[in-house]
Amino acid sequence: MRVKILFFLFFIFSIPLLGNQKTDSLQNLLNKDIEDSTRLNIYKNLLYNLSTSEPSQAIFYGQLGLELSRKIEDDYSEIQLLNNLGIAYYGLGDYENTLDYFLLVLDLEKDLDNPQSLSRAMNNVGIIYDEIGRLDKSVYYYKESLKIKESFQDSSGISNTMSNLGLLYMKMKKPEKAINYFRQCYKIDKKSNNVVGIYNSLHNIGIFHKDYGTTDSAIYYIEKALLAVPKGENHYDKTYIIKSLAESYLALSNYRNAQNYFEKAIQSANEVQALDVLKDSYKGLSEIYEHNRQFEKSLIAYKNYKALNDSIFNQDFNSKVSQLEKNFEIESKEKEIQILTNKAEITNLQLARRKNSNYFLTGLGILLAIVAFISYNRYIIKNKSNRLLKQKNEEINLQKSEIKDNRDEIEAQRDSILEQKLALEEASSEIMKSILYAQHIQQAILPDLNQIKTVFHEFFLLYLPKSIVSGDFYWFTMKDGKIFFALADCTGHGIPGAFMTVMANDLLNSIVIQQDENDCAKILNLLDEAVLNSLQYKENSSNDGLDIALLCIDLKNHQLTFSGASMDLLVYQQNDWKTFKGERFSIGGFKEPDLKQAKNINIDLKEDTQIYIHSDGYVDQFGGKDDKKFMRKRLKILLDEIKLLPLEKQKNKLEKALIEWKGDQQQTDDISFVGIRI
Repeated sequence: MRVKILFFLFFIFSIPLLGNQKTDSLQNLLNKDIEDSTRLNIYKNLLYNLSTSEPSQAIFYGQLGLELSRKIEDDYSEIQLLNNLGIAYYGLGDYENTLDYFLLVLDLEKDLDNPQSLSRAMNNVGIIYDEIGRLDKSVYYYKESLKIKESFQDSSGISNTMSNLGLLYMKMKKPEKAINYFRQCYKIDKKSNNVVGIYNSLHNIGIFHKDYGTTDSAIYYIEKALLAVPKGENHYDKTYIIKSLAESYLALSNYRNAQNYFEKAIQSANEVQALDVLKDSYKGLSEIYEHNRQFEKSLIAYKNYKALNDSIFNQDFNSKVSQLEKNFEIESKEKEIQILTNKAEITNLQLARRKNSNYFLTGLGILLAIVAFISYNRYIIKNKSNRLLKQKNEEINLQKSEIKDNRDEIEAQRDSILEQKLALEEASSEIMKSILYAQHIQQAILPDLNQIKTVFHEFFLLYLPKSIVSGDFYWFTMKDGKIFFALADCTGHGIPGAFMTVMANDLLNSIVIQQDENDCAKILNLLDEAVLNSLQYKENSSNDGLDIALLCIDLKNHQLTFSGASMDLLVYQQNDWKTFKGERFSIGGFKEPDLKQAKNINIDLKEDTQIYIHSDGYVDQFGGKDDKKFMRKRLKILLDEIKLLPLEKQKNKLEKALIEWKGDQQQTDDISFVGIRI
C-alpha cells in the first residue's frame, strides 16, 4: 500500500561554504563570526540533516533558525523551518506540535503565490489529521491539495494524494469512494509510466477486493502488482505485496499456494528487515501447518510469530520511553537557547559600553578638575569640623564595643537562617522531582486520548490540574460493542488526590473488565463498596472518596445509559438542553452504604447529540469583578452560545472564558471538562 509522504520544504543552498558539509563541520561553523544569512542557512541544513536521525537535536537548531529568520524578516526561510520542525516533531510521535507547525505553514503559504508549496502544505496537514483520527478534516485538506495539483497538472502529486484519499476512505468504511480513487491512481500512473505508482495502485486495488470478499479479484490484481515490480528489486513494497498474495490464497483455502508465498515473503522480509511482514507471515504459516496436521511445525511458526509480536511491542514501548527522554532533552535545549540569547544581549551591552568609554574618560578629566577645586575649599572647612569630630570620637568608641557584640549575634543568626534556607531548598527540590515523576505515572495510567477520539464523531477534554498532578481522572474502555467512559473528581488535589485516582482507576478496571459487570448503577455500587473497604472507612472515619459520572454508549442501538454520584450529565439534542442529575452521594464518605444506591438513566440518542460532563473545579473557580464563583448558570449560558461550533473550538472558548474569569486569582481546584458529539 502506498505510503503517505510528508514533504520537506527545503532546497540545497548554492553558497559554496555549505555545499556538502557534514553535521560536525556545520556545528563548528556556528562558533565563528559569520553573517546572519549564512548562520540561518546552517541552521536549516542542520534541521534537515538531523530530522530523521536526531529529531530532538534538529528541533534545537530549528528553533534557533526560526528565531533568526523572524529577526531578519526572511519569510521564505521561516516557512521552511516551520515545516521541517513539524516533521521533526512527527519523528518523535508528537502529532499535536506537528499539526501546530503545519497549520502555521499553511497560513503563511496562503499569502504567497506558490501553489505547489501550498498543495504540499495541505497534504501534510491532511496526513496529521489522519494520524490523530480527525478523518473528516483529513478528507478536506487532501481534496484542497488535489484541486491545486490538478490546476498545474502535477501527475505524480495527484496520484499520491488520490492514493491517500483512497486509503482514508477504506478506513472510513466507504468502499465505493476508495476503489474509485485507487482506479484513478492506476490510470494516472500508467499514463506517466510511474513504475512505483503502478504496482502500489494495483496492490491497493487488490487489498480492496481482499477486504470486501472478492478474493479471486484480489489475487488477480495483487499478482499484477507483483509482476509490475522490476526484476531484481527487493524492498518493503515488494515484500508487503507477496504477503498480501499469500493471505489472499489463504482466504480461498488454497493452502499450497498460500504456503509458497508466505515462505517467499519470509525470505524477502528477512533481507529488508520488514518485521511486521515477517510476523504476519509466520502467523499464516502456523495456520496452514495446523490445517495440514503438522503440529510441530505449526508450533515453531507460532513461536516465531509470538517472538516477533513481542519484539515489535517492546520496540513501540521503548519508542514511547525514548520520546519522553527526547522531549525532556528538547526542554533542556530550549533553556540553552534562552541562556545563549541572554549572553548575546550581554555581549551587545559590553560593545555599547566600550563605544562610550572615550566619552566617559573625557568627561572624567573635566570632572576631576572640578573635584580638585572643590576639595581644596572643603579642606579648609574640614579642619574646623575635625575639632568637633574629636569630641564625638570618644562617644563613638564607647558605642563600638556594643555594636560589635550586636553584629556578632546578628551574623550567627544569619548563618543559622542560611543553613535552614539551604536545607529547605534541597527538600523542596526533592519534593518537586517526586511530584514530576508522579505526574508521568499518572499520565501513563490515563487512557490514550487519540484512541478515545477515534470512537466518537467529535471529542474534547479540558484537563487542568491545580498542582501538577490531579485529583480528577478520566477512564475509558470498550466491551461487547459498547463504549464505557467515566469522569471522576477525587477528594483533594495534588499528591493526595492523585493517590485516589490511581486506586479508583484500578478498581474500575477490576469491576468492569475482570468482574465483567456491564450495568452502570451496579458498577458504581460495587465501586463504593470497594472504596470503603480499601480506605477502612469504619475504623478511621475517613471521608475520602470521589464524585463520578459513568456513561455506557451503545452506538448500534442509539442508546446512552448514565449513572452518577454527585456529578451531573448535560445533553443537547434537537435544539433542547436537558440536565440529568446524578444521585446525591459520593463514592466512599460518611453516608451509610444502605442510603447510597446508584440508579441508571437511559437516554435515546438522536442525530448530532452533544454530551457534557465536568468536575466542580470549573464552576467553583473564583474570579470576575466581585471575586465570586463562575457558577453553573453562567456555564449554561456560555455553552448555549457556543453549541454550534466544532467541539475543539468549544474547548478553546471554555478555556479562554475560564482564564478571563480567573484573572490573577489562583486556580481553586482541579478542572476537568469533557465534550462528546455523537
